[in-house]
Amino acid sequence: MFFYSITLMPEEDTPGKLKEFADRYKIDEMGPGWTFLTGRPRDIELLRRRLGFAYDDRRLDADRTNHIRLVLMGNEPYGWWGTVPGADMSANQITKLIEWLEPGSWGMQGPPSSWEMPVPPKKVP
Repeated sequence: MFFYSITLMPEEDTPGKLKEFADRYKIDEMGPGWTFLTGRPRDIELLRRRLGFAYDDRRLDADRTNHIRLVLMGNEPYGWWGTVPGADMSANQITKLIEWLEPGSWGMQGPPSSWEMPVPPKKVP
């Protein structure tokens, strides 16, 4: 598994600053695979937009305190991808969603038959 954190402020977030952040929160102790990305501002902007981590409204997108906070996850060999809002999710919830993408998990087969799926509301003409 790989986890990438993309800076919103590449002009300020140098590799050294991102390393300090990772060290402060003991990211290395969580296991391998978590990488912090920075780079030229135009490259980071292109990456954010291509991944869908940008607002269509340029005014909203310009406010870096108002970022989207999405978690994009996938199983590349199978072509299974999903995006969920990550702002209010615990690490345990994110882990469960990632496990859901494992081949053979019930996530790829549908929920257990004992689960009741919500019924969408009917349209009123």
